[in-house]
Amino acid sequence: MQALVKVPHMLENGKMGEFRITGNVPVFYIDLTRRLFPKMKEEIATDVNEERINIRDWDWFNEKAAKITPGESLHALRTLREMKQSELAKKIGVNPQQISDMEKGRAPIGKKMAMKIGEALNFNYKHFL
Repeated sequence: MQALVKVPHMLENGKMGEFRITGNVPVFYIDLTRRLFPKMKEEIATDVNEERINIRDWDWFNEKAAKITPGESLHALRTLREMKQSELAKKIGVNPQQISDMEKGRAPIGKKMAMKIGEALNFNYKHFL
């Protein structure tokens, strides 16, 4: 499946531009992009011969991604999975308030907890550290 996302962003010359995401992109990254750029325009790719650039090589992406906290990642993925805090809490054996506290940054997400969350949400636990 090809995914193409055109997102306006500020270029070094101060003008607006666009970028494209193609290929089998994990849903987490598409959701993250949607949250960072709520006005983006999404299209289905028709030209598979377009130039491919690693998004991690772009400074602006790394700056944006660095601002996403583990709690925000947890909230985004849990929401994407259409799971309530209480459902996730039950799945990993904690109180729903603990999920809320982690999502809001009031409680840290340790490695053991991240591993439980990753298993429950079927996602790499390192995104929650």
